[in-house]
Amino acid sequence: MQRTKRSLLNVSVTLMTNVIILLTAFLVQKILLSTLGSDYNGVNGLFTSIISMMSLTDLGIGSAIIYHLYRPAAASDRDVICSLLRFYRNSYVVISFVILLIGIVVAFFIPGLVGTVTVHENLYLIFALFMADCLISYFLSYKKSLLYAYQMNYVLDGVHFVFYMIQNVAQILALIYFKSFIAFLLLKTISKTIENITITIYIRKRYPFTNKKEVLPLAAEIRSDIVIKVKALLFHRLGKLFVTGSDSLVITGVLGIFQMSLYTNYHLLLGGITALLNKVFETLTSSVGNFLLDSDHKQRYEVYRRIDFLNFWFFGYTSVVLYTSIQPFITLWVGERYLFSQVTLFFLIVNFYQEGMRASVVTFKDAAGIYHEDRFMPLIEAGLNGVISIVLAQYIGVKGVFLGTIISAGVIYFYSFPKYVCEPLLHMNWNQYIWQTVQHLLFVVTCMGIVEGCLAKIIMTSLIGKIILAGVVSTVAFHFLLWVLYRRSKEMKYFWNIVFKLVFKKG
Repeated sequence: MQRTKRSLLNVSVTLMTNVIILLTAFLVQKILLSTLGSDYNGVNGLFTSIISMMSLTDLGIGSAIIYHLYRPAAASDRDVICSLLRFYRNSYVVISFVILLIGIVVAFFIPGLVGTVTVHENLYLIFALFMADCLISYFLSYKKSLLYAYQMNYVLDGVHFVFYMIQNVAQILALIYFKSFIAFLLLKTISKTIENITITIYIRKRYPFTNKKEVLPLAAEIRSDIVIKVKALLFHRLGKLFVTGSDSLVITGVLGIFQMSLYTNYHLLLGGITALLNKVFETLTSSVGNFLLDSDHKQRYEVYRRIDFLNFWFFGYTSVVLYTSIQPFITLWVGERYLFSQVTLFFLIVNFYQEGMRASVVTFKDAAGIYHEDRFMPLIEAGLNGVISIVLAQYIGVKGVFLGTIISAGVIYFYSFPKYVCEPLLHMNWNQYIWQTVQHLLFVVTCMGIVEGCLAKIIMTSLIGKIILAGVVSTVAFHFLLWVLYRRSKEMKYFWNIVFKLVFKKG
């Protein structure tokens, strides 16, 4: 019961804080565009993507440490916890220097990556500030893993929310009154630094045993297992690095900084919603990690089906709403000049959906520490993505970049997930998984087509009216079809029962 309550608390806090964070991010992006222009927006998006790629060089040590913290946290084994945290801290010191060296090398290629842009500040100084913001993440933050193991994600989300809101207000004032991109970046770094210090102080006071200086060396078997997992996670991180970062690099390199500026606006919206929904499933990882310690395959399969149905419900519904409402939203937000074509949008939304649908499998995968078995799959996916995206971009433009990402994801969906996660962990065979995956995708694409067809018959000039109408029609159509096709499923009955109980209790 305690596990369930903490999961619900984590999900509730995550949803509330991240919705507000996403809304304020739109405001900051709008002001950045209106005060500094599309070139600054493009540079901001490109450097953010590069730094995101570089930050993956933690090699997955964090994931491996958190996996090993579940059992000692449940057993209150403080010695093992302290040993793991000390190992984590020392590892991050090394990693920060590695990232610094990589950043120095990348700096030599900045002019070629950016191309011709109208930016008044020195590009190397801008990149250095992005680097500083990245490195700050590795100092004073290693103890966060303890809160994840104790299922106290809501503390981290709450603290981040407070400092993020203060940061946004300060950044907006800097843009409006000073039109300074340097101040805009400095404020983000300062906010992150104070946030990390605050969390560190909180953990020291709540868990004073983590402050002791005399710490036992990490047990050889745990260290050995971490090394094995980290070696495997290196492949996963490198694969994700090229898959998530190559889209921005291909768009900028092949199609130019203006197309990158367009993509940055869509990516802020789609990436923000993806992060919001993924947070829900990330908060479940620690609960699933504890659940796997004392469950059999039948119980795991039942819980997986529920989480996967929730994953499909969230991302499927969101995909339909976004496909029909994002164009008038972008027009209202930053202007018609920054719109992609409808065909490009279709591939972008399908890519958004398929990326989001990884959450349910990845929740179990991370909770079970399955990293070594499928270590080569992300690199294969990344290689295919890079080649296909570059080739298609030259022939069909930006839509080819997103289509390349969709095609390359087949390696994960049709081979890696069923073989390395679903079959050994859940006793779910290949046919079950593939049919469920394809069925869900066809349902979402069909809904997108039906809603688009309905909206095409309605003439409305108001952008806000178009957004509201698209949301209403998408909501009604999606849930009506969902009820028709899935009303007899155990998963839908399970969630409807939860809703009815909540309503009954309130009554």
